[in-house]
Parts: sequence; structure tokens; C-alpha cells
Amino acid sequence: MNWGSPAPSFPAWRFGRRGTDCKTVAGFTPTLRQRLEYAGLSALVWLIGCVPFRGVRWIANGVGALVYVLDRRGREVALANLDAAFGDRFTPHRKKQIARGSYQTFARTMLELFWSPRLNAGVAARIATFEGLEKDPCHHDPKQAVVYLCLHFSNFEWLSQFAAYSIGNGPVVTQHFKNPLIERIFNRLRSSTGHEVIPQERAMIRMLKHLKGGGKFAMLCDLNLDPGEAAVVIETFGGLKISVTQMQAALALRTKARIVPVECHPQTDGRYRMVYHPPLEYPPEASAGEITQLCWNVLEPSLFEHPECWLWAYKHWRYRPVDDDTERYPFYANVAKRFDKLLKKQNRANERSD
Repeated sequence: MNWGSPAPSFPAWRFGRRGTDCKTVAGFTPTLRQRLEYAGLSALVWLIGCVPFRGVRWIANGVGALVYVLDRRGREVALANLDAAFGDRFTPHRKKQIARGSYQTFARTMLELFWSPRLNAGVAARIATFEGLEKDPCHHDPKQAVVYLCLHFSNFEWLSQFAAYSIGNGPVVTQHFKNPLIERIFNRLRSSTGHEVIPQERAMIRMLKHLKGGGKFAMLCDLNLDPGEAAVVIETFGGLKISVTQMQAALALRTKARIVPVECHPQTDGRYRMVYHPPLEYPPEASAGEITQLCWNVLEPSLFEHPECWLWAYKHWRYRPVDDDTERYPFYANVAKRFDKLLKKQNRANERSD
């Protein structure tokens, strides 16, 4: 099964403007290591672009399994997270299988992102099905702003890219890489289906203008933030508290945008099922924390159904409450005054609203 546009010839993958090489990108002089990283990733992206779509999954499974064995620190974090989230729900052997599957899922997500330049509307229609778009007019109403929320679950990168063929193009907010040359490559990949990539700086202002004009965009709602930043605390897995971004709720409250949780489910035949849940319903006086919690509540069941699809090697629970004596939190979680201050502030606000 050789889906996709023809693979690009190698010269087409010089990820820079015409006449510009990697010596002078964004006004800086890269180090030798940065140049080597750029050259290596450029070659890898080109190679993956030459592979048939079905072959990408086979390669990802092998790469993910290998990295799981070699990445001792990440493996320890993944297993500690699984212990914290599920307790005795799974056996130690099953938890190792889930952790390895998580590495393989992330490898597949990244390699399929590298394959993205071969996507087109016809290929997308054969690779993915879309559920829920017909149940609410907000998805195709040019005057209705919508914020789509997902987790680091399965191929979250393609949730955004495939939306170009099911809903329309929109902005993609990206974080900076330590190596700007690598950032250039990822920005080109993420915009390969027509999206506009914008930097994290002033993203809030850009998003406000976009939504006020009836625009739509997607973001991740399980991004762990320092409690001192614009964060809210939500409860996960029946008690574990996490400090996450409140941007989606803040934007919706200021622009009257609908908030739609979305998921990407892998299928046994290699395809994907993109699921669009009904827009969240909440009272006008709902706080950003309450709205964020509602979204998590919609998406969390899939983490129980397909735990191998979440990014378990990430340090999701960096902070724990000072008065929590359950010992559920993973080994890397620390007590922080700013976390408890944020948690107490939210609790007081919830009590007043009740």
C-alpha cells in the first residue's frame, strides 16, 4: 500500500530559504553540533519520505522498542507514572508492555510527522475517518470560534494536520527548540498541509484576534506548567493533581469560543479514527480551572482504554501537595510553595462559587 504523493528528491529537502544555508539562520551562527543535528534530521526526514506509509509504522515499532531499552531514565519515569496512575490495576509485566508501547506510539507520531509532506486530501481520506463533525454546526460555521483540545495521545500531530482537510487551515503555536535549525525543520513539517506556524511569543494576542474573527485552532491541554505561570490545577486519575495550562479556557471565556475535546485513535490496520466530542457545556460563571477539568474528564477514559497511546515518559506530576500523604505521586514529584498557593487559591474560589 503506497499511499501519498511521490517522495521528494533530496535537494528539495534543504530546509531553508532559497540561497540560504544553515550557516546563517535567524541571525545566529550555529555550533558544529547544531549543524550536525540539522544535517542528520534533514537526512532522516528525506529517508522517511521515501518509505511507503505502512512501512513507517514498522520502522517506528522497532525504533520505539530500541529507545525504550536504551533510555533508562525515561523508562524509570514511565513506569513510575504508571504506578502512580494505575496502582495495582495492571501487573508489573503489563506496565512494562504499556511503557514500551508508549515509546513506539511516540516514535510513530514523530516519523509520521516526517512523512507529512506526502499528505494530500485523497491520502488523508484513506488514512483517517472523522467522527462527530456532523453533530454540531460549529465546525463549519465561519463565524463560530472553536478551540480544539487534545492530549499527547496517539498521533496528536496529525490531529492538527488532518484538520486542514476536514475543517480548514488555522494557526499552529509552537515552542522554541534549543537548536533553531531543528525548529525550522519542524515548522515546515507542521505547516506542510497549509497551516500557519506562529511562535509562542505573543501567541495569546494572536489567538485572541483569530478567535474573535471566528477562527479555529487546536492545542494540547496536558501541558505541565510551573504553578507560577498562567496555570490551573486539575485532578487526574482519581486524585493526582497536575498544574496545566489554562490558555484554552481563558481564550474561550474572552471570545465565546466553543471548546471541543478531540482524540486520535489508532486502528489495527494502520489507519486513524479522529473523534470530535460534543462542545463542552458549562455555566457562564465557570472558572478556567473548572473548564479545564471538564475537558480532562472527557479525554481521560481513553487513557484507561488505550494507556499505551499516552506519553508516559514525560514528567506529568512535577509537583505534589504538601499535605498529601497517599504516596501515590512518582519519585520525581516535589513539594513547592507556589503549587500549594495556587491550589489553595483555586479551592477558595470554588468554595465561593458553591
